[in-house]
Amino acid sequence: MMNLMMKLTSLKKYKSFKEIYNLNEYSYISGYYIMILDKYCQLYIGTSKNIKQRICQHWRKAKSFDRLLFPMYHVDTSILSIDSFRALDTTRILAFATTDLYEREEEYIGFFSAQFVTNRNRGGLPGNTLLDLINFASSRKFKNLSNIE
Repeated sequence: MMNLMMKLTSLKKYKSFKEIYNLNEYSYISGYYIMILDKYCQLYIGTSKNIKQRICQHWRKAKSFDRLLFPMYHVDTSILSIDSFRALDTTRILAFATTDLYEREEEYIGFFSAQFVTNRNRGGLPGNTLLDLINFASSRKFKNLSNIE
């Protein structure tokens, strides 16, 4: 957990992220958000045109049991979906209000070690073409859980 805490502290490099104490202040506000699950040493980085609504969707969304892990991949490399957690699992939320959505999400995700990140794909929705869908599907992220102590 200490490595995640140290990395979160060093997030000051991105001074635009502020801790949210009242989610209502981010209704209809677009930008990036980081949901931090301290108990599990996990975080999720997302973007939305309405940060409050999107975070609440994560908390309400129910994943069926067979979708909790990527079914086609080994359990040691799959990533548990952020939608598997609920509001009380989320210890802190950081947000950065901006209209430039998806531009820097991969940079923010890459800032953290993969062992801490629950993002399963790159941000945004796939486009309308088959190539867009293939690119989206190929952006799946994995982590090596077999050597985590």
